[in-house]
Amino acid sequence: MSQNEENEKLLTHAEVKTILEKSLEKPDKIYHGPEKDFGERRFMEERAEEEGEEGEIDPLSKLSFEKRAAMEHVSTFMRISAKTAKKMIGELIKIERVTEVHAYKIAELMPRDETELRQVFAKDRFTLQPEELKAILEIIDAHRE
Repeated sequence: MSQNEENEKLLTHAEVKTILEKSLEKPDKIYHGPEKDFGERRFMEERAEEEGEEGEIDPLSKLSFEKRAAMEHVSTFMRISAKTAKKMIGELIKIERVTEVHAYKIAELMPRDETELRQVFAKDRFTLQPEELKAILEIIDAHRE
């Protein structure tokens, strides 16, 4: 196992969104060089005041471009809450052939039928039995929001 793999942790979209929302409390510092240090944020605050918005800025503007893009992505594709996802992942891992990676992928995709569910296991060298597929789909349906 490489050092990068040791430091990596699987996250659902909901968990990523929670982390990004926490980072809104501590905005990113955008460095533009010595003469323009944090100028973009100052410019946005001034523009908001001029437009009569009482200094209100879009909370996402406090994030870097990468974090803003990630926030938009997770907000668009998040299907279930972090709490529900964790509970579902715990139940899925109890099924013999479902690994942690499979469980997280299933929680993200929330497949609706056996065809969609089989795609999660397409790279594996085994085929799930119909009973296993049915058990997984029952868990998914029980946690669907």
